[in-house]
Amino acid sequence: MNNLAKFDAIRLYLRLQFPKHHIADFEEGTNRAHVFRIDGPHGHPLHYAVIGLDFLLDHTAEDLQQTLLASGLGDKLKEAGTAPVTMSKTGFSTEGTIAIA
Repeated sequence: MNNLAKFDAIRLYLRLQFPKHHIADFEEGTNRAHVFRIDGPHGHPLHYAVIGLDFLLDHTAEDLQQTLLASGLGDKLKEAGTAPVTMSKTGFSTEGTIAIA
């Protein structure tokens, strides 16, 4: 499964939601999610979006922008602060931690 175009779509969404911030991403250690870290303009981590691979399987790269806009992911990240926000096909969660390989 090639998710590169989907990751690009998510990065674009996050750049629009968080202008002047740095967006980094990496595979979550369990291989069940991809993590997008939003760093502030001075380099400190502000938010973590954990996108489940189950969510990615349900969407095309083309429909991700609209889906992310409709979901309000940007607002949920701002509300959660540095707590990870997990997005899966069943919805959002702010429970848990990020596993890094």
